[in-house]
This record gives sequence, structure tokens and C-alpha cells, in this order.
Amino acid sequence: MNCFFRAFKNTSYLLIALLLFAGGFRFAYSAEPQVSKGDNEPLHEKKQITIIAQHFSSHFSNIAKSLSLSSLSDTHRVVNMSLSDWKQQQPESALIISLGRSPLEELVKTGYEEPILAAVITYQDFREIVTQESAQNSLSAIFYDPDPLRQLILGKLLLPFSDAVGVMHSMETPFFIEEYQAITETLGLSLNAIPLKQTTEVAIQFPRLVQKADFIIAQPDSVIYNSQTLPRVLLTSYRQRKVVIGYSTGIVKAGAVATTYTTAEMLIDDLEESALEILSNKKDSFTRHSKYYDISYNLEVANSLGLDIISKEELQTKIAELYLEPLNETNSQ
Repeated sequence: MNCFFRAFKNTSYLLIALLLFAGGFRFAYSAEPQVSKGDNEPLHEKKQITIIAQHFSSHFSNIAKSLSLSSLSDTHRVVNMSLSDWKQQQPESALIISLGRSPLEELVKTGYEEPILAAVITYQDFREIVTQESAQNSLSAIFYDPDPLRQLILGKLLLPFSDAVGVMHSMETPFFIEEYQAITETLGLSLNAIPLKQTTEVAIQFPRLVQKADFIIAQPDSVIYNSQTLPRVLLTSYRQRKVVIGYSTGIVKAGAVATTYTTAEMLIDDLEESALEILSNKKDSFTRHSKYYDISYNLEVANSLGLDIISKEELQTKIAELYLEPLNETNSQ
């Protein structure tokens, strides 16, 4: 019997020793610094890129997730944070990518001085924010509304003999019209702009604008273009046989002739490349519309208006050729 107890005791000690060894091994393994793919730098030593959004809705979530899985993660730790969490923690970041208006407002208001790359924001919203506050020199932005220069060139290509372009905008969006004022003259176009105080004025003013312009540029302004006004605007332009350059693929499907636009995938590529250039000090701060774009073209409406049909590929080629001319002229002045 004593032999049995001694054997059982020795076996128990052996099992305990094995368990302790296994537990210690697991602890040592988990404590090893993680090594990132493609380099030998531990993850905890990587500098952080913080992506901030007020709420990570499906649109913001897709952008943030794609950036987290991009080449940015090869050299940096990419962290997504809600605006409320960032306010509490404010982690040290090599770069902040802000999505939407609210995060950029907070960053500018608090005087954040490290590099910021703002996205999913219009030119109008950006100007409102930086005009109200003193923006730092390390602030860059990629606007998501259509590039006015591309829109105007697109209108000229569809209507080669056009002389005048029409734009309606609400009085609450004064910065929106600035871009058009700077560009139309270099393209040989006269600009007819009508500022409106409220939505009810659209029904009266749009027919007047149509009489003064060869084509109309519509931009994202909910006071002017919404579910109530858009059907009337598109019907009036069609009856008057005037081209409307829209601001989204949805408006083109509804009856506008064409638009340039940037997909989410294009914006993600642009953000990734721009972020890498900022982090490597290859690029100073900048503000611009996305360098990547596509064209939506309503061939049925174009045919009905008697326009010469130009392929999307040809339009893109000609836009690329003409795009630099007014830019170079503006820069030389």
C-alpha cells in the first residue's frame, strides 16, 4: 500500500511540474513581441496612424477597414477611434485621418498640430471650418464633391460651342462658388451664378438660369437640390433642351446628362498613397479633389438632346489633356 501511495505521489509531482512548465511556456510565448509582416519592427514600437470618425457607419467603416488592411499597416499601427474616444485618449499619432466634418472641426478647434489628412468632406465644409478657426500648416484634405474643373471641362466637351455656364447655390454656401469663379474665365466661359435664400426660390429662379446658360452645373447643396426640387429642375432642363452636369451617379440616372465622380475604392487608394507620402515627408500639406475619378454618362438623355455621343474613355482622355492647361495658367498668374 505504501508503495502505491509513493508512486501516486511521485506521479502527481510529475504532472504538476509538466503543467507548470506548459503554463510558463505559454506565458513566455505570449509575451514575445509581435513582429509585423515584411519587416522586423515589433508592432508596439510602430508609430500610430489614427483614423477618426464621429460614428463608424457602414461608409466610414468600409474606408477605415480598408485603410487598416492596406500597406499603411506594414510600417504603422493603424487604429480606428470614434471622435468621443479620441477626445478622451488623444493618443500620440504620426498621422490622423479624419473622416467627415465633425472630427476635422474638433481637431482644428483644439489646435492639433501633428499632420492631419481630412477626407469625406466637401470643399464648402472645409472652407467653413478653416475660416472659423486658425488652421495649422500640417492640414491636408481630399474633397469628395466633384472637381469643378473636371465638371466644367466635361460640359465643354459635350457642348463644344458653349459660352456660358449656370450655377445655383444657397447663400449659406459662399465658398462653393469660389472654385467656379476662378476656373470659368480660363476656360473661356462666362459664369451665371444665382444665390438663393431658401428652397422655395428654386422653382422661380431655375427657369431664369436656364435662359442665361448653355449648360448647368449642379453641386451637392441640399437647399437647392433635394427630393422636392430635383424632379422639377431635371424636367425643366429637359424641356428647354439644356444639359445638366450632375454631382452623383444617382442624379445622372434620374435625368442629368453626365458627371465625374470618385468611388469609395478610388478614395481609399488616394488616401493610402497620400498618407504614405505625408509620412515619408515626400509631400507638403495640400488641399484638392481626388485625383482618381470615373464618368457617369446618361446616353439616353444625351441622345434625346441631340448631343454627339462621345465614349467615356474618350471623355476621360480629353479631360486629362485639358485639365492641366487652366491649372498651369492659374499658377503662372
